[in-house]
Amino acid sequence: MQISRLDKKLSFGEASPTSAATLALADVIDLKKAQVGRMAVNFIVETALVGGTNCTFIVQGSTDNSNWVTVASSATIATANLVKDANFSVGIPQEFDYRYIRAAVTSTGTYTAGKVSAALDVYQGA
Repeated sequence: MQISRLDKKLSFGEASPTSAATLALADVIDLKKAQVGRMAVNFIVETALVGGTNCTFIVQGSTDNSNWVTVASSATIATANLVKDANFSVGIPQEFDYRYIRAAVTSTGTYTAGKVSAALDVYQGA
């Protein structure tokens, strides 16, 4: 089976950070027995974030879809850089050994507007 980089099944959905907290995006991807290979989570700012201080984009794994462990994260990104269509990629470690994967945003400060989406990006080729 070939996986398309734009396959809807690889989307984590959207989230709107509002207060200082970690907010998981809407969906979880069940990798079952897939080998991780070369993958990353691509975060896109759909609507500019307004009001808060900064955000960190994180990738989490779980064996049971209940208890989550952060396996990778971006640098802390100031609100001034969280403009519409800004794109941030977080690589998934080769040693990722979890069945479930999700994307989340940790924010500092209170946001009054903004929306972030994320999708699993599967690299093809060499």
